[in-house]
Amino acid sequence: MASPMLLFLTLCSPLFFLPTLKPTEAGKELIKQACHTAEVPEVCKQCLESDKRSSKTDAIGIANIIISCLISHSSNLARNMSNLASNPELNSTESAYQHCFLHCSDAKKVLNSAASELNNGRFDSAELSLREAALKQGTCRYEFVSMNETYVPLNVNFDLKVFDILTVAAFRIIEKL
Repeated sequence: MASPMLLFLTLCSPLFFLPTLKPTEAGKELIKQACHTAEVPEVCKQCLESDKRSSKTDAIGIANIIISCLISHSSNLARNMSNLASNPELNSTESAYQHCFLHCSDAKKVLNSAASELNNGRFDSAELSLREAALKQGTCRYEFVSMNETYVPLNVNFDLKVFDILTVAAFRIIEKL
């Protein structure tokens, strides 16, 4: 049986009286922490709150959810680039769209690796994979900037911007792990 002194110290400890967070409150707090430094916090919050797991997960889970959003945006970008490359009206910029399709497809593969590394506790490797994915998306963006006449639809610009915002949020979480 526990000694009366130990019981007394436990009950008198300030830690005993601290409010405990419910899983949903803990998830909301992690989302708030993960997104507060994002360029557009609402984009980060929307990504996290769109996944049911976010209310019951830890920092690794939050980073994985953001990576899932990044994978989704990479898939959208790759699909859009493929469609734009096959558009006969945009024939003069077909190669830029084809290159971007390849970069976005590669970014998606690297992001899958980042998620795997994260789940296996290899946080430095996950961060390197995330950096590589960001570089691939940046290369895609550069393709458009270097060709001033290239038409980039608003939804593609939006996905590129969201990718940047979420990448920064993922970096901030992973570097704290």
